[in-house]
Amino acid sequence: MLELYQYELSDIWSQDLDANGTYGYDLSRHRQGKRFHAYMALDDGRFAGFALVAPAGVTREGGCWMEQFFVLKKHWRTGVGTALALHVLRSHPGQWEVGQMPANRPAQAFWRKVIGQLTGGQFVEVEVTQGWWLGVVQQFNVQSVATQEIPRNRRDG
Repeated sequence: MLELYQYELSDIWSQDLDANGTYGYDLSRHRQGKRFHAYMALDDGRFAGFALVAPAGVTREGGCWMEQFFVLKKHWRTGVGTALALHVLRSHPGQWEVGQMPANRPAQAFWRKVIGQLTGGQFVEVEVTQGWWLGVVQQFNVQSVATQEIPRNRRDG
């Protein structure tokens, strides 16, 4: 799925195929697990998306960074992306930074909505114009699960 993700962003993410015809994203640090985490989303038992979490380092020195996040188009607007995002964010309470490339407007709208829902609108958005990563970044804190208010589904009453 990572290859599909990179292909989907190939018009706005400057990258080239390697000699094997792949983008060759290095996942070795996620396999080690020390502050790097990988999540898969399933929808009715089928792969639907993934998220990669790394230590923060774009606008903050502590906390987590949403390194990559992808949902297959077939699963857009089904709730899979929101469920995956909320699960990942809640799994790592504390400081967060989530970034999107400047040209990826749909991702910016998605993350503003999800982070706003999770934090009650309590996040800061900055535009990073210098450094190893460039784009829009939301900075926010995620409370521990024990202190989070769990929203009720409208059908629950």
